[in-house]
Amino acid sequence: MALLLLLGLGAGCSWTHKATPVDPEATQSIDVTGDLLVASDYQVFSIGSKSKHAKEVLQTVQPISSISYTTDHAVITVFNPSDPKAFRGFYLRDRNGDSYVQYATPQMAPKFSYVQGDLMFLASAEKTMQKDGEYSKAGIYQLKEHKWVKEWQVPGGIEDVIGSGKDVYFVTSNNTSTSSNIYKVDLLTGEWGPMIQAARRYPLDQTALDTNGDLYLMISQRNKSEWSNKIYRWNPQQVPYELANNFVSNTRPFSYTMKALQGKLLIARYDRSGNNPDLDKPLSLLDLKSRKQVHLAWEHQPVALDRTADEFVALGEDGALAFLTPNATEKPERELIIPELASGRWISVKK
Repeated sequence: MALLLLLGLGAGCSWTHKATPVDPEATQSIDVTGDLLVASDYQVFSIGSKSKHAKEVLQTVQPISSISYTTDHAVITVFNPSDPKAFRGFYLRDRNGDSYVQYATPQMAPKFSYVQGDLMFLASAEKTMQKDGEYSKAGIYQLKEHKWVKEWQVPGGIEDVIGSGKDVYFVTSNNTSTSSNIYKVDLLTGEWGPMIQAARRYPLDQTALDTNGDLYLMISQRNKSEWSNKIYRWNPQQVPYELANNFVSNTRPFSYTMKALQGKLLIARYDRSGNNPDLDKPLSLLDLKSRKQVHLAWEHQPVALDRTADEFVALGEDGALAFLTPNATEKPERELIIPELASGRWISVKK
């Protein structure tokens, strides 16, 4: 596969739409045989989870910050936090396309992406200071027309994003005057707003959406904090909102990120303090009805999670993949090793 090295020309440069060709084998993998994309900081692989086929489909120059994969589009966002003059934006490949094309977003360092149809939600990693505290930028981009539909500022930092159909949910951190909140965006109308009308100083940072529509919020690992590792179910009927009344579980300890499926929550357990770098059971399944939890053995450290229609998928820091049903009890039911992928960072199941 031929790869183009994409070089910036310094401050003030005008980035044109550069293309990285995709060979016929990669095209077949992305459009037909592949059902998920996995990536390291600079490499993207198309994976056929049933066929165990893996094919490198892209190498990037700037570090990858998110991936989104649907039957119509594959999007890989990139930016380099250490080099603000370098290219920031995304690589886009449409179905049956012969290349990944770069589109710059100089006004945004894309941290999260979500694609539905031809619309993409983007959230920025950078925050700007205003009179009442730090704000983050969010926006809706039209992939076919290659233009912004809407951009706006959100108080605090955007910590996590999840979507279902036309609806996007994102969690924000506290800023000076506005508390951490969960926001909902309608991609079709552009309407957005906070779901907690009178928010308190909860340090929310993760969210998951179950297949039945229930939304869960998590406060992930924090050192010596009363909020550490706690999970809550969103109750849309509760006004005013009191997070503690909707408590589900304290994962005790090391909750890092989560995905929900069929009444179960898969939690990646990861010790960011460095005191317990190797956990024998780094995956945990939480029954959201009974609140019973079981830790699962896996010889790899999970760093990213996703789900298919009936399975969870975990990506390990060494590139290993684990596939688990919601009824797993001791360890993942199957595993896939990708020899060419030396490190794992990002995963996206084809939607």
